Amino acid sequence: MRIGVAAALAFAAAVGTALAQTATPEPATPKKEAKGANWLAGQPVQVGPKGPAYENVRKALDALTPEQRKRFQENFMRWANLSPEEKKALRDREEVRKKMVEQESEAAIQESGLQLDGERREQFIKRYSEGRRLIEEQLRKEMNEKRKPLVHELVGRLRNEFGSEAPLTVAPQTASPTPTAKP
Repeated sequence: MRIGVAAALAFAAAVGTALAQTATPEPATPKKEAKGANWLAGQPVQVGPKGPAYENVRKALDALTPEQRKRFQENFMRWANLSPEEKKALRDREEVRKKMVEQESEAAIQESGLQLDGERREQFIKRYSEGRRLIEEQLRKEMNEKRKPLVHELVGRLRNEFGSEAPLTVAPQTASPTPTAKP
């Protein structure tokens, strides 16, 4: 659950940065190209609301269901209200998670016995990561479903225990004599 929230908050930060660029007025001069290259296509990155990064974020947000958009907005607001230290802690946790996924992906490639290079290796890692995310999500749902009745039962027992008018007394434990072994 925490990893999902951290990932959503990290995504929210990235989207927030892209959306923050839209709040600035567009200059009359042509778009500046950011230093570096587009990490996907190896082409210069255009900065601003008409740039490819903004377009990708907009498309991703448009593809969300209303429920997902609402959850994203809530997560984004939580992210915006975090202190810089909390944001850094979440970024660090996300880095650790990414490294763990990378290590697990490498182990999966080794376990499969496949010899993959370049693009095929990246595709394998991407598919493995997506599959693992789905498995983790399914397991989380199953655990939550199993947990619900147990927590409900626990609350009922505690209600009975603490709901009585008589004060709760705990009997002192006395040491019981230890049996001696007979020869």
